[in-house]
Amino acid sequence: MSESRVPVAESNARERESRFARLFAAEVFRQREHQTLGERARHAYRQLQEVHRGLGSGKAIAQDLPSLFALFEWSAMLAPELFLVLSGHFNLTLNALLSLGRGRTDLEDYLRELDSGDSVGVFLLTELGYGSTVFSLETEAEYDHDRRGFWLTTPRDAALKFMPNVGAEDVPKLVVIAARLKVAGEDQGVFPFILRLRGKDGGLHQGVRVVPQPERPLYAMDNAMIGFDRVWLSFRDWLPGDAGSISEQGVFHSDYGRRERFRRTIEMLQTGRVALSCGAVASARASLSIALSYARQRRVAVPDRGTAAMLECWNVQHDLLIGLARIQACTLFGRFVQERFSEEGDEERERLSLLAMLLKPYISRTAFEIIQTCRERCGAQGMFGVNRIPEYLGTCQAVMTAEGENQVLQLTAARRLVMGEHLWTPSEGTDAARTEGSSLFAERARRLRTRIAQGLEAPLGPGEDRFERWNAWSTEAIALAEAQGEALALECLQVALRAKVPSSEGFRTASAVLRVFVADGLRRHAGWFQSEGLLGAEEARRLDVELREACVELLPHVPRVLESFALPEALREAPIAAPEGYVEAWARRFR
Repeated sequence: MSESRVPVAESNARERESRFARLFAAEVFRQREHQTLGERARHAYRQLQEVHRGLGSGKAIAQDLPSLFALFEWSAMLAPELFLVLSGHFNLTLNALLSLGRGRTDLEDYLRELDSGDSVGVFLLTELGYGSTVFSLETEAEYDHDRRGFWLTTPRDAALKFMPNVGAEDVPKLVVIAARLKVAGEDQGVFPFILRLRGKDGGLHQGVRVVPQPERPLYAMDNAMIGFDRVWLSFRDWLPGDAGSISEQGVFHSDYGRRERFRRTIEMLQTGRVALSCGAVASARASLSIALSYARQRRVAVPDRGTAAMLECWNVQHDLLIGLARIQACTLFGRFVQERFSEEGDEERERLSLLAMLLKPYISRTAFEIIQTCRERCGAQGMFGVNRIPEYLGTCQAVMTAEGENQVLQLTAARRLVMGEHLWTPSEGTDAARTEGSSLFAERARRLRTRIAQGLEAPLGPGEDRFERWNAWSTEAIALAEAQGEALALECLQVALRAKVPSSEGFRTASAVLRVFVADGLRRHAGWFQSEGLLGAEEARRLDVELREACVELLPHVPRVLESFALPEALREAPIAAPEGYVEAWARRFR
């Protein structure tokens, strides 16, 4: 971002923060402690209506990516049940109509309903028998040339749509369905179709059967299984974009192969991956703030001193400060990818899909690990929903599976890295130098990529096929994607440090965060670095000391890091983060 644009960007960010602070101050977003998961799932739709009332046009929200990303992050922290329905509504349904229906006037009624929030958008992709193997989906949309439309059918149980949020009976739903197009009996691949699943009266479309699933203990959502028995779809309900057409004579035409057709109609998944994973990191920032507040207050028994604040104990300090450094790196990594997506047009975002595939597994898994650490360090207090941390664990679990299961994304990203695809990096176009530690991280990714490429290129053995060869390297491929994600996160920390004035307090804070991140990462991968001859035995033995010294350096900068998180004031409503102290906050409930 050029220097001339920085003040404008900062002004826009402040305006967005103020707008979302006003929105989430509404009563509908306050915690409801005694609701069941089912009640909370239904409440999410009232919150979505408030989003439309407070922010206006759904189309404007969906197309203004900085605001859309901010909505995901605020809801992840303050309305986890809403967070889970946002992607289906904005990214996968509204954006599908906007991108695939560009220039079409016959979809305006659907767009109006989604734009106003009168109907909720949901995406029906995965099936009972097929998750990430979307090219094998079995739901069928058979073209009827005489009636110029399609018959939507679930041919067998494995093709039941599993498990979109369409169980609530009184919420109007417009759904985008991924189905296999059949024209004159010939399979033309998977395309999206739109269907009014539930009307305003709650009634289901003729031929649709919805069976609600049992409540899940981790998060609130009205998930269900859906089957179709010759459901009629008009021709306008097909959303091929530019990936295919059917002539007046009933002849299908496409300039692309079946896999490319599907890819061109499903690109909105990439934005959803970025939004969801950055929301998970926002919940980790909130968890750290809450846990650090508690750790400063909670007194524990210590030898010779009587009691001390829990944060003075090395085991707690170690865990939370490492978490702070890792989440700061994930935050900057997420911001980098958000900016790239916001600056590129729809046509160019395909070039960024590799970044999204690396980002989501790395930062959502890291967020989950840090939130779990916060929960454990808070002891029994960390088990109460009113202290928010358990809710964040549930939403992180959902994010790691939603819109591409993490390991599947890592395998796909690794394959693309091995094939030599260009990867956008934070320091691209800058003169940011790497530290010795970050060079090791980048070298780890480089060596893993080279080793896998050489293994895949070797001649096949007797009876061996390409799948068996790739399968044999899958563990290393997952390690490659993780290593590349970690190297990118570290590079984001370095670019941020490079932008600071060396004599400033901000520089010292960023330097301390970087030092902890590098020391922790080297220690976690010390065995690998030693086996590769990149780290000596004495250097490895000293990593524990280096990490402790780095944490001591970071400790006084914790308030500044938390301030940079710009967390909502409403998080202070958690008893263990209350301004008056957790004892008084809980005692007030007792009186």
